[in-house]
Amino acid sequence: MKNIRNSNDFNRVVERIHQLSQTSNRQWGKMRVEEMLPHCADQIRLAMGSKQAHEQPTLINASIAKYIGLWLPRIPLKNLRAPVDMNARFFGTAAADIETEKAGLIQLLQQVHAMQAGTVLQPHPMYGKLSLQQWGRFMYVHIDHHLRQFSC
Repeated sequence: MKNIRNSNDFNRVVERIHQLSQTSNRQWGKMRVEEMLPHCADQIRLAMGSKQAHEQPTLINASIAKYIGLWLPRIPLKNLRAPVDMNARFFGTAAADIETEKAGLIQLLQQVHAMQAGTVLQPHPMYGKLSLQQWGRFMYVHIDHHLRQFSC
């Protein structure tokens, strides 16, 4: 399964991020490309503990999400509500210009990719405790979902 911790998958995601531009058209949803990038970065900030989580995991969310995120090749649904911690209208990070956002997301991905095995990250705000490998999988699935949203 693809994972940000895998060098080939990491490199391909970075290439796809570089393909994004102001003219990238979304295929679904409401976010503009420059809003999607900090949305994805916020997931990593939550994992690394540099962003406070406001939502709490529930047993149902943890069970369903771990199954979907760890075993399915991609997020099967579109137009889902963004969690409040990753939604700029609530606690998410406001968007800057697209190049700044691309560089920031790539920098965060590099940090996760370079982490030593066994590094403990923060619990996911909805899905609970995840290993570094599980976080890497969720990050891949989430970012892949949004890159596909913008045809990259």
